[in-house]
Amino acid sequence: MEEWLKQVIKDDWNKTADSEWYKSLRTDEKITTLVNNPKSAFHPDVYELITKFIPDIKNKKILLPSSGDNHATFAFALLGAKVTSTDISERQLENAAKIAKRLNLNIDFLCDNTMELSCIENDTYDLVYTSNGTHAWIPDLRVMYHNICRVLKAGGYSIMYDIHPFIRPFTGEPWKEPKINKAYSDTMPSCHWRVQDLVNASISAGLTIKEIAELEAVNASFWFTYEELIKQSSERLQNINDWKHNPMAALPAWISIISQK
Repeated sequence: MEEWLKQVIKDDWNKTADSEWYKSLRTDEKITTLVNNPKSAFHPDVYELITKFIPDIKNKKILLPSSGDNHATFAFALLGAKVTSTDISERQLENAAKIAKRLNLNIDFLCDNTMELSCIENDTYDLVYTSNGTHAWIPDLRVMYHNICRVLKAGGYSIMYDIHPFIRPFTGEPWKEPKINKAYSDTMPSCHWRVQDLVNASISAGLTIKEIAELEAVNASFWFTYEELIKQSSERLQNINDWKHNPMAALPAWISIISQK
């Protein structure tokens, strides 16, 4: 990745780290809920997949590149894993480190580009977990997955969870009939990858695909920006994930791909 682009992405995420949306994810109420129920940091089906392939998370070494709000980071640490959180945004990591200190969680926070993982040694982790939003800014998936494979131990797993590419051609307006905005093959300029790109990048890195899951949305936040969501009434949000009421919900919302080194 060219340095100017890396800086643009870093600046953007540093600014976004203190947005009202991210502040809402750091409230005492949100963090208390996470402490009381760590698995709430994950889509319920993704948590089942994680525990299916790694039944005992305790003491496993887990890396979270592009860690963002760090809810999954805190959850893995609360479950007893040895966790490293990396992000291109120093500000995201600063905010997360304050919460980890308050919770007395021993987490390593490193500022690093997910494309490179330059601070991470080879053959180190049992699991590399990437969550929602990671793939949208990655200009070369093959390079990213090469480095994910590099830092995994032999037999270690890569588990990704992100918006399903089938959503990308549509405007995604809830309650309305699906409206096409672009072709599925039109991935640029926002790096909205296709399923084949995700799978082929993993395979080219030397990873073996073990399972693919296509998942429904489980809450209303999938359909709205934060500013839109806080204006919605509970009555309006009822049945939003039922395709008979919200036609867009007929499409899979999320995808998870599990692969192994």
